[in-house]
Amino acid sequence: MGSSFYVTAGFFLNIARDLAGTFLNRWRRFQRRTVEGEAVAAVGVDVYPFFERMTGVGWYEWNLLAALDARDDGLFFNLYAHTFLAPDEPGAPPMPGARSMRLRIHHIPPGFLLPVRPTILFLRAFVEPVFKFLDGNDVLFAPNFFPHPTQDGHGRALVATVHDLAFAALPDTVAPVTLADLRRHIPAARYHTDRFIVVSDATRAELLEYFPVSPRRIHTIHEGVDPTFAEGAGDGLPEEVETPYLLFLSTLEPRKNVLGVLRAFELLHRWGYPGRLVLAGRWGWHTEALQEALERSPARDRIVHLDYVPREGLPALYRHADALLFPSWLEGFGLPIVEAMACGTPVITSGRSAMPEVAGPAAVYVDPASAHGIASAVSSLLADHNHRDHLAEQGRRRAAAFSWERAAGATAQVLRQAAGLPAAGEDEYRAGTE
Repeated sequence: MGSSFYVTAGFFLNIARDLAGTFLNRWRRFQRRTVEGEAVAAVGVDVYPFFERMTGVGWYEWNLLAALDARDDGLFFNLYAHTFLAPDEPGAPPMPGARSMRLRIHHIPPGFLLPVRPTILFLRAFVEPVFKFLDGNDVLFAPNFFPHPTQDGHGRALVATVHDLAFAALPDTVAPVTLADLRRHIPAARYHTDRFIVVSDATRAELLEYFPVSPRRIHTIHEGVDPTFAEGAGDGLPEEVETPYLLFLSTLEPRKNVLGVLRAFELLHRWGYPGRLVLAGRWGWHTEALQEALERSPARDRIVHLDYVPREGLPALYRHADALLFPSWLEGFGLPIVEAMACGTPVITSGRSAMPEVAGPAAVYVDPASAHGIASAVSSLLADHNHRDHLAEQGRRRAAAFSWERAAGATAQVLRQAAGLPAAGEDEYRAGTE
């Protein structure tokens, strides 16, 4: 009983110290900005994606924050997920930076005297908001469309990244729960969001078409590419994968046109392609028809499905592929395109939405509705080694233009503007267009 008392008292003492330290940090920032005249600001950021297996949006946020942490823009980042964790919950994963970033975590220790569940509910409902209030964020940054409900309102200004408008342009390809969530939040975001960051001019055009806002509030900032893709890290392939193969890499869901990839590969198999098709990605929403088509495919024994592939395993998977097949119906950016190009892998993609903007002249474009067209493009590419080598070289040059450092610089300027600080650089960044 005695040790449990000290464990419990120590836990709440740490919370009290954190509250006092948070208030002191806010006071110091006030002093620096108003008395000493420094251009500094606090930015709250939702990092819930870091607590699960990360896909596109999670890696966008990770790479962007890592590059922001390496800069000195007068910005301090408060990273937000659940502040309070139960003893049986895993601890916080590594964060992308520590120099100008802080993730506040209080883990209830074993031997805690009070009932854990009611304590967690109380702390999350009443103490977490106090911490966020004391943080005094000048800006709340929502890297995925809109703020998490527990963070909404904890910033004087709001900056949100819009990745794509698939829920408006192709609603049948979006899961009903996600669709309802986006339809509920995005229209209202037009009135509450001070600045929108879009990851391509294609997404910018879609935002203006479906949810008109002042173009002056929209900033196009292309994503970057992790340098490890160009460095040739990670030579080992998963044991299920044998060369040669064609690669599809993304969540398996309707918007990605995986069924079109499957039908195209069946044609290639019939035409004598000796390799395999590697589908790398988790099953997404509404894939029953795709799973049935996969199991009944005449080329089933030549198709390999890898579930979630860790980040460190992706460069080798790209580099050993004959080509990346990425004929999506719609993409806001299409990060696998740039990653494959950085690895010197030819890309076959759709000639619509953001894909031509991202790939430029370094890809083969197809009609995503034509499985025969996709198969013919692959067949022609594999038969022409000179063209394939030319695309690989063009792809490397194209990928080199996409920089997370430049994306972070432009993002920092948008955040500074929203915080009322003077801009110190360009607030937009388009790779390969300057």
